[in-house]
Amino acid sequence: MRLLSKTSLLILTISIFIFFVGNIVFFMVTKQMINSQVNSELNSLKLVVVKNIDSNPEGISSNNISDIVKVSPTAKNQLIESQLTDTVIYNSVEKKFVPHRKLVFTHANAKENFKVEIYKSLIESDIVVERITISSILLVIIFVISIYFINKFIFESVWKDFFSTIEKIEKYNIHHKENLILKKSEIVEFDRLNTVLLSLVDRIKRDFVNLKELTANTSHEIQTPIAIIRSKAEILLQSEQLSENEVDLISSILSTAERLSKLNQSLLLIAKIENDQFGNSETIDIWEVIEKYVENFDILFSAGEYAFTKTTNSLYVKFNPILLDILVSNLLKNALTHNETGGKIIIELDNNKLTIKNSGAPLKLDANDIFKRFVKDNTNKNNSGLGLEIVRKICDYYGIAVNYSYENQLHCFVVDFVNVAEKI
Repeated sequence: MRLLSKTSLLILTISIFIFFVGNIVFFMVTKQMINSQVNSELNSLKLVVVKNIDSNPEGISSNNISDIVKVSPTAKNQLIESQLTDTVIYNSVEKKFVPHRKLVFTHANAKENFKVEIYKSLIESDIVVERITISSILLVIIFVISIYFINKFIFESVWKDFFSTIEKIEKYNIHHKENLILKKSEIVEFDRLNTVLLSLVDRIKRDFVNLKELTANTSHEIQTPIAIIRSKAEILLQSEQLSENEVDLISSILSTAERLSKLNQSLLLIAKIENDQFGNSETIDIWEVIEKYVENFDILFSAGEYAFTKTTNSLYVKFNPILLDILVSNLLKNALTHNETGGKIIIELDNNKLTIKNSGAPLKLDANDIFKRFVKDNTNKNNSGLGLEIVRKICDYYGIAVNYSYENQLHCFVVDFVNVAEKI
């Protein structure tokens, strides 16, 4: 949920609750005030009625059309203190019950005792309360709407610098030479945030440059002793005075040096991908890249070691040519490495997807771990465990999906190029 929505929802919820409770209290207080006013009027009318009873007990009546006065003789021993209650009286003209406030009491003059009932219509007061309530509800609605737009205006005005900072940070690329520039804010907290962010980005950029230089230098320095080891090992292998055991040892050293060289190159490649050092992209037909590598493996296919099947469909993508070569070659090499003699290799290119299948036994590792670094099947000890990691890094770099599955005794890798596909 956005910050504006969160704050607006919170303010509106609290406001509605306060106004809801306030309206209930206001309604009750207003009702009580009206009842007090009616009670006061009834008591005033009581004095008039008592005076009339004392002066003219037979002709008592009310001068107010909205008041009803009933006087009836009662026993002298029946005494009623003033009682105020709510009641309804049927109005034959309007054909409905009308709410009234009722005052009952007894009064005795020199001749006899009287029971007096005075009714005061509440229809007008109820109309007043109803109108006040409706007006209050309308005011609440207007207030809530006003609060929302006022809060939105204030929020956008106050947080303008914050969102400007967020937007610039989102667009900032550490691989570019341009420095991050954040404008000074009038709000102390936002200005402090910008200062901290600029300091943090500066430290990160320095560390990034140092790490990139260290990676490049380390890789370069490692290649030199590896090349020397391989060269010396190859010279030793040419000696005719070596025993069979010595030849095996030197061959093992040479093989290990070659694997170390490939491992170093793979790690350097991963670092370059992560450091965004492959920025140039071109429109390339994936099938042309696939055909180039298929021709390189043609000897294996013609010798009948593998049954090769392909579905030809051109697919043009916006891709760095070096990375696309690496992606395709790693998947094809993986299909050969984990295949079996006389097995199948199937290449399909359709619906913006590249599918490479190869026959083979199920893997001894979890399918979810197959793209993780240095994770490899124990049956292939010469495998560095970085080929599929590089494939995943390239796919992540371009925001495309790569998935693995094992069905019908076939290992299946699917790369979805929909995000980088181009129509030609």
